[in-house]
Amino acid sequence: MGRIWPYAWAFAIMCFIYAGCKIAGLEWAAERSWTEVIFFVCVSVVIIVCFFLRHRIAALYAKIKDKMS
Repeated sequence: MGRIWPYAWAFAIMCFIYAGCKIAGLEWAAERSWTEVIFFVCVSVVIIVCFFLRHRIAALYAKIKDKMS
């Protein structure tokens, strides 16, 4: 699971750059809807929160796995 975080961080940063391009009015970003930009920013916020809570998520996953077996 640890190998996914660099890619998730890259995606999250890309989402914020995309929102910045939309705000700056770049032509390719200006054609997109605000709903799409807001969705990508929300997804990136969730990724960042999950990154900082990854140890708790792993512990919860292990606890559930132990109960199931």
